[in-house]
Amino acid sequence: MIIIGIIILVIAFLYIILSVTVFKEYNEVEANYETLIKVLETRDLLLMRVLPEIKSNKTKEQITNLVSNRLNAKKISADELILRDVELNKKLKVVYDELNESKNPIVREEFRKIVHLEKNLKQIRRNYNEAVEKYNAKFSKNPKLYLKRLHMKPLNTYDFK
Repeated sequence: MIIIGIIILVIAFLYIILSVTVFKEYNEVEANYETLIKVLETRDLLLMRVLPEIKSNKTKEQITNLVSNRLNAKKISADELILRDVELNKKLKVVYDELNESKNPIVREEFRKIVHLEKNLKQIRRNYNEAVEKYNAKFSKNPKLYLKRLHMKPLNTYDFK
């Protein structure tokens, strides 16, 4: 019994050491990613609520498809989610310009919430990029450990202007 207890204690100690040394940056990336997803989902929900106000059916269809693609990408990978979010973000300027001109008070309020979320998203994306850069820097120092032993790979960052 004592030997089993010692083995469990050693395994727990090794796990703590690995968490602090190897997984710290990855856990930070994961936390930022989860925050990013929650805010994007909230923004997308608000977008879908104001979409009927958009005059162009083509724009409505594009935004609906891009939101749908981004939601499906969430199930695929972080890198794919980022690519699809960048694509969606490029199309939103037209929508935001049109929403900004709306006379409907409900739409104006929803748009105000979307603008607030977009401001938050800028910082969240920056935080995500910083966490990924730290992770990738650590990854580049020990690529064999990450690739072979832990089956991890470098991650992409947001490329926003």
